[in-house]
Amino acid sequence: MSGYITNLLIGVGDYAQQGSVIVSVIDSESYWIDGYFEETKMANVCVGDRAEAQLMGYAQPIVGHVRTVTRGVSVSNAAAGTQGLPNVDPIYTWVRLAQRVPVRVAIDNVPAGVPLVSGMTATVTIRQPATDKHSGWFGGVRANIVDPLSNMFSGGLPPRPDCLQDTLARSPAAETIPYSDEPPIPSPDKIVPGLTPGITMSPRN
Repeated sequence: MSGYITNLLIGVGDYAQQGSVIVSVIDSESYWIDGYFEETKMANVCVGDRAEAQLMGYAQPIVGHVRTVTRGVSVSNAAAGTQGLPNVDPIYTWVRLAQRVPVRVAIDNVPAGVPLVSGMTATVTIRQPATDKHSGWFGGVRANIVDPLSNMFSGGLPPRPDCLQDTLARSPAAETIPYSDEPPIPSPDKIVPGLTPGITMSPRN
């Protein structure tokens, strides 16, 4: 394990007390990127898609891919009531903002000269396979102007099939529980006193 020591709160000669935090270590091999996408855009986000993260103050983007998509977000208007039932606030605005769904991006390539600091702000862009196929000037115009405008007026692209691992739809494989083939219990007239049913002879000395 390699990392960086940060927030060191102790000096030479100081005493370390049990249970007190005096130093933090950042694992240099465990960086990831969290992107928060509106729920109206999630139909076009698939696990494995290429992702680019543009850090503030740096021109070269960090390249990665979508690792996981969060399957649950908190709903503030459906808190649990005193009886364990959902308590929906009757004061509900008509203008409803789209929920943000966290999408975790695994880092594949970091450009030279771009430091990784936990907590930095980045703009995350998901590149779909169809977008990568458009090359040249026409491809850039179509990906950045034509496609967004057509999605705006048509209500968005249809959901891409098999984007996420649907663990709920797949039934688990049936498992066979191993069992031992026990012999049938003999009748009372065939039971030898002192021997367990199924044993025909006494143990040897």
